[in-house]
Amino acid sequence: MSCLPAREDAGKQPVDAPGVSSPNVALDDLRDQLDDDAAVERFRQNYLELLEQRIQEIARTIREGRSDEAVTRLLTLETSSHMVGADELSLRAAALRLAVGHRQPDVGVLFAELARAASVTRELLS
Repeated sequence: MSCLPAREDAGKQPVDAPGVSSPNVALDDLRDQLDDDAAVERFRQNYLELLEQRIQEIARTIREGRSDEAVTRLLTLETSSHMVGADELSLRAAALRLAVGHRQPDVGVLFAELARAASVTRELLS
């Protein structure tokens, strides 16, 4: 089941949403909780290094129709994005995870939104 690529205009709406914290605010909170700047920096760096690979692997598993694996990969992205403060990306991953799990027809559109949110997140955290 290949649901990718999506419509050309999908995911181009603004990623900022009221009540969604920026990744830098979340990282500052984590830094305060851990009192370990080096650990927080390693977490941020590891997250960024894995982000593109995670997006590519999610796309691949969706294209190949491996829904269970895609759902697992999306849950991992959702959780790590929430931890780093990338709330918009975490929300997009959750929406796509539910759509893939329920075999909904809008998976391609939701993937495009996820990819856009990942791009914005990468810019914000770099």
